[in-house]
Amino acid sequence: MRLPEIRDRMHELAEEHGIGELHELAEETRRRRRQPPAPVVSATVTPELADAVRAYCVAFPDLSMHEVGRLFGLNQGRISEILHGRRT
Repeated sequence: MRLPEIRDRMHELAEEHGIGELHELAEETRRRRRQPPAPVVSATVTPELADAVRAYCVAFPDLSMHEVGRLFGLNQGRISEILHGRRT
């Protein structure tokens, strides 16, 4: 059995036997977030931004994706996605 199935069964048993504490224990098996998610720091990729990145890469083919990304406020992975057609 996996945890969600165990949790469901614990809730069933708590209902059947009227054990409120068992409901609380079942909920303790849920995963808790350790820290808040990281803030978004990259710019949103719009069709216009993607076109500008492509044009810039054509004009300056010797620049690395990292350098292009720094100029446009994107990471190199996003630049790669734009150039390979996986982003607008």
